[in-house]
Amino acid sequence: MKHNLLFSSTLFLFLAICGDEIAAQSKLPSQEALEKMSTDQWKNQIRREKFDLVLPKIMRDRKVDMWVHIMREPIEDPFGKYDLGSASGVFVFTDRGGDRIERAIVGRRWGNSQRGWRSQDSNYLEKSGAYDIIGAPVFVVEPIADPMTEYDYRFKGLREFVDARDPKVIAVNYREVLGPWATEQEINDGISLTDYRLLVSELGEKYASRIVSSEYLTMDYQVTPVPSEVKMLKKMRMDELKLVAQVFDAIEPGKTPIESGGQVGVGSEEAYVVAFRRMSTGLSQRGRSAGWENTVVQGGDIIAATSQGLFAYVLREGEKEPPAEIQKLWKEYLKIDKVFAETIRADRTSREIVKDYTERLKKMDVEVEAFQMHMFPQKNNFPAYSSGYDSNKTILSVDHHGKGMGATGDKHDIYLGPRIGSYGPDWVLDVPLADNHHFVLEYFFYMPSPGPEGKDQYLLFWNHEQAIVRESGVEYLSPPQKDLILIK
Repeated sequence: MKHNLLFSSTLFLFLAICGDEIAAQSKLPSQEALEKMSTDQWKNQIRREKFDLVLPKIMRDRKVDMWVHIMREPIEDPFGKYDLGSASGVFVFTDRGGDRIERAIVGRRWGNSQRGWRSQDSNYLEKSGAYDIIGAPVFVVEPIADPMTEYDYRFKGLREFVDARDPKVIAVNYREVLGPWATEQEINDGISLTDYRLLVSELGEKYASRIVSSEYLTMDYQVTPVPSEVKMLKKMRMDELKLVAQVFDAIEPGKTPIESGGQVGVGSEEAYVVAFRRMSTGLSQRGRSAGWENTVVQGGDIIAATSQGLFAYVLREGEKEPPAEIQKLWKEYLKIDKVFAETIRADRTSREIVKDYTERLKKMDVEVEAFQMHMFPQKNNFPAYSSGYDSNKTILSVDHHGKGMGATGDKHDIYLGPRIGSYGPDWVLDVPLADNHHFVLEYFFYMPSPGPEGKDQYLLFWNHEQAIVRESGVEYLSPPQKDLILIK
């Protein structure tokens, strides 16, 4: 029984991919070839490209010889679970020279259970073709009384593995410098103190003294998409546009209800359609406050699929085109978006970008403000928010935050990385943007616009379009909209 539970790098390690499979990884598949794959196959293609193209660069740039990522299921670790492919285990990436990084799984990774409770395919990683060395998963049982505990097994044999590679710098998954903003509640800090102490004990002073945080590696890995990842994002965008078109086509002014949060129609998280409408002080113009109960789409509304950058105007009875105020709002959007498309470029830091677009927009009578108005101390109060500004100028708030996917197959916000705008800790402004950096063009602007007495004297515009950063500027995932769609 003891022998079956022990980890042994010499007995249980085996090659997971052969030479032919490694060679195949260097051939990047076309969009057509990727779309013929299953979702899992496409995700594993992304994982292999990350390992082939991103790992060597970031580890050498950060001067790290070995990256050890430790996972245990009770400690939430989305990066390990989805990007690396498991919620448990010790994953070791070693720079042994040449054009690739050795990828190994050498620690306690849970496999099937005696009680049959395991839902994950315990051979998923073996099938992925992403790893060179994979330790056998542990069969989960409840053994009879024994002096040995889980702590005795957790890192057993790791010293032998490390000794054979003798790394000078070992990065381990804990946070040290790149802290979250002061009130962030969902923080993935890394391993526990118990894990750290057990790891140090196993490695001994020689290697324990070489340990550093892997936070920069984790950041670099997540914010550097690979070709097959970008292709998946573009495929997702095409699918989303079809859903958005269905929602737009189904809208009947005076009948289509506006649901909670301003949502119009039955979309999805990534094809989320909302309504904008002039309201009155203290009420949200995008459906996120009181005042929107039991309402329907009506003439004069703007209908927005913000994540796809698609916008429509609902014509009032007798209108053949949007009124002057809406046309002005649309021109303001195109003007502002063009500035972002030109100033947000790979290899620039967020701080450089913010300085550049702020100066350019100021010349266009657009003032950049730190707060979004719905987060301002007097929420949705334009008179208080605009105090001190020229009443004829548009006020803009920016939060172009990272968006990730990696091998997860699901898009998610990333705050461990560059963030362009006024939100997040100060260090995010000094991280250069990687080529292909996936992010959200999120901004709110408030354009002064005379309205009826008792109504807001401004119009809101919100964009949340996902895009890619290239050296030449912003690359949209679908052709950017030029003309406002009209709904009758």
